[in-house]
Amino acid sequence: MKLKKLLGEFTLTFLVSWIVEFLYMGLKGVFEGTTLSLLEISLSFDNAVMNAVILSGLPRVWRRRFLTLGMVIAVFGMRFLFPVLIVVLTSGLSFGKVLDLAFKEPETYAHYLESAEPLILAFGGSFLLMVFVNWLFDAGKELHWIRLLEDFASKIAKLGEVKLIIALSVIFLIGYLKREPSIILAMILGVLLFEVVHFVKSAIDYFKEKRGLSGGGLGAFIYLELLDASCSLDGTVGAFAISQNLIIITVGLSVGAFILRSLTLYFVESGKLQELPYLEHGAHWGIGALGVMMLLELFIRIPEFVISSLALVFILSSLYSSIKRTKPLLVK
Repeated sequence: MKLKKLLGEFTLTFLVSWIVEFLYMGLKGVFEGTTLSLLEISLSFDNAVMNAVILSGLPRVWRRRFLTLGMVIAVFGMRFLFPVLIVVLTSGLSFGKVLDLAFKEPETYAHYLESAEPLILAFGGSFLLMVFVNWLFDAGKELHWIRLLEDFASKIAKLGEVKLIIALSVIFLIGYLKREPSIILAMILGVLLFEVVHFVKSAIDYFKEKRGLSGGGLGAFIYLELLDASCSLDGTVGAFAISQNLIIITVGLSVGAFILRSLTLYFVESGKLQELPYLEHGAHWGIGALGVMMLLELFIRIPEFVISSLALVFILSSLYSSIKRTKPLLVK
């Protein structure tokens, strides 16, 4: 995928969304939808890099499924259906009633969703923290960006299951401070889901290698979708601070999701990842920061611009370090 084609796709995507938003809600819809798209991109840019790292090891067919089938899951599943299901589970209302509220009484629907925000933050934060901890405490990792911390973590990882100690410690600490069983259960579910997905992915890869079965990309695809979901949870809830119209929210966030997925494929197919060796590190540190801040939001409110800015700092810093590292090699 060439950069010119990528920019053309971005422009067309925004134009189509602006038409839909204008026809549905006028200039106000265009403004709110565009703001939501930019919010999604800024909050999940590190996720795009992470996705590219995983997709680079998959066949082309699974890369395309990530952009097609994955977009259906991201748009209809995570940006529309998932928030509705969260309200159903936490409010005791029927699916039909919640759907009716979402379209006819958006303020009431937003209130129910915001009431469920602590559970969403606990689940998403613990899942993302596990993604970061699993990468950081990897005994086999040889390339280090923040050398002092990453090298120390790799050495510690050789002693045992450090990530489990960290996960249980975080759950215990937050559980002790909050004293809310539902939040503890949400965090446990986030950790458990991470471990189950990794187990399924490893099992699929094992049977593919040992038994000659196809479908080795399925486990990675499931992991990618869960990672995308976890990174978008905070933005999905925070979107109601910008707009309370479910259609505008869905369109705006979906545009951001599509642009990020297209950017992911560009990183993979252009070979930019090989030229930027520390970009994966920056993405993991950004995801770790997002996970920590989601858990901190159980106690204090953190502005969205702080969250997106911190993730962007890690990405840009790793980008600078990558260029600095590869430039002398290119000159030679």
